[in-house]
Amino acid sequence: VAINCAAIPETLLESELFGHEKGAFTGAVSARTGLIEAADGGSLFLDEIGELPAEAQARLLRVLQESEIRKVGSTQSRTVDVRMIAATHRNLKAMTRTGEFREDLYYRLNVMQIRIPPLRERRADILGLARRFLKRQASKLGRPELSLSPEAMQALERYRWPGNVRELENAIERASILTDGDVITPAVLDLDSDSADEYIPETLVEGNNEQTPARDVDSSNDLSLEDYFQHFVLENQDRMSETELAQKLGISRKSLWERRQRLGIPRKKA
Repeated sequence: VAINCAAIPETLLESELFGHEKGAFTGAVSARTGLIEAADGGSLFLDEIGELPAEAQARLLRVLQESEIRKVGSTQSRTVDVRMIAATHRNLKAMTRTGEFREDLYYRLNVMQIRIPPLRERRADILGLARRFLKRQASKLGRPELSLSPEAMQALERYRWPGNVRELENAIERASILTDGDVITPAVLDLDSDSADEYIPETLVEGNNEQTPARDVDSSNDLSLEDYFQHFVLENQDRMSETELAQKLGISRKSLWERRQRLGIPRKKA
């Protein structure tokens, strides 16, 4: 059983995971089995577990410690035997320091860790994945002769891919639709060679307006680039306009909007 913790509204997440009794809340017209109970005797895959709200984290910790669940609105617990598998693109250990993620839950989950390096660290995989995605798109579009030009291959290998494999797949799909001929060129790939994909000034993360030399984000063991971006935007959007935020980050307003969409960061209300 799989669930994307970032794709379900916070108000419904506990009901999805643990189930609920009839009448437990408005709209609960019948009892429902939660995904943890549905996975009893098997495995539950929690994707984007870093987006789990604090209350759900506490209840999940109890499941891991006691192997028990209690439906929303119920007074009785039920024993379950579930293997938990969790995935995230965020740095959970750093989130425990900021209080965004429970430290006890982190160590309970971190029995065996498999780290998948970002695509920029697996450059040998880029062209192989690109050809695979291109073949799939060619079949879907009925254009079996689609191929990548040598310049397009170089552009793919040079790009940093902050969105990892999903961004690569989307870039190939977009280029396959936009190209007029059978050869995909860098122009239709339209990769944004944004310097902000490589660096974000440290002082900006701290909310300081003074400019200092940028540091290499890859050398940081604490927060990922996306965590830095999210932290800076949330900390400063109440006192800065979208234009000012984009200028401080060294990106265009279009790039700022796209990253907000990708990371699920809402704009401040006017």
